[in-house]
Amino acid sequence: MHVYKQIPASFLDRLTGVVIEHQATPYGLRRPFPRLRVPLPLRSAAEAALAQPSSNGDGSATSPSTSTATSTTTTTTTTTPATPAVNENFTGDMLKPSVVNTPVVRALSVLGAVAAVSATSAVLPSAFGAFLHVTAYAVLLGAQLWNTFFVGITMFKNLPRQTFGKLQAKMFPQYFALTAGANLLALGTLYLAGAAATAPGTRALVALAVSLAGLLANWLYLEPICTGLMFQRYDIENLPEKTDADKDRIAALYKQFGKWHGISSLVNLVSFCVVVAHGWFLATLLAL
Repeated sequence: MHVYKQIPASFLDRLTGVVIEHQATPYGLRRPFPRLRVPLPLRSAAEAALAQPSSNGDGSATSPSTSTATSTTTTTTTTTPATPAVNENFTGDMLKPSVVNTPVVRALSVLGAVAAVSATSAVLPSAFGAFLHVTAYAVLLGAQLWNTFFVGITMFKNLPRQTFGKLQAKMFPQYFALTAGANLLALGTLYLAGAAATAPGTRALVALAVSLAGLLANWLYLEPICTGLMFQRYDIENLPEKTDADKDRIAALYKQFGKWHGISSLVNLVSFCVVVAHGWFLATLLAL
């Protein structure tokens, strides 16, 4: 006995998506005729109900297109409400930095940590000390090489002048803080390894100390001067109308900025050369 004998033909039509002819058998049962007439797309019960003509209440039939249009209109009016606009131009400080979250405090903390363990050269195991020194040197050399010869030049050639200056004003403090910290760690680990006991080691310590002094000078003194002069010039350049006095002031600020920027670049170059030379000292200690 077949299960579909108990199922109305209209349900089979909706379920299979095809119109099937049925015929009576000699036993009074219905079975599907083996010929398929028209393939129809699979549709839901709601869509099938819309396709059936309905009454308007006065005996007249409503066309399927009218019902569909009414359903479409109703669906359109019940769509998800629009997401409220987000203010992307909101300005203001996200969080006021705490006292310990400043570059000066960070540098002093690193310096204090190195000073706390500098009483003996046996504080750090030799392998771990060498790992810290090589890692610090890699960070120092890589950051200086990337910033000096790639990042700054690329941004200068591809950004508007004031946009470039504002971006550099944000990046330089982080750059000098990173390189000064790495330089300090390299200097401390080299000293703890007993480098001062040999002439080459002493020269390496002096060289790293010179590099550290240059990075700290750039971070804490030269870079803030350059940034202040740059923003003073921007403020005057962005005035709607400029007088002759404003133009003279721009020229003076341009000259002062050029002087201090040249000093800062020279100090950074000296530090970079010293760091590259330190690589030669490390190479003499390797046996490949």
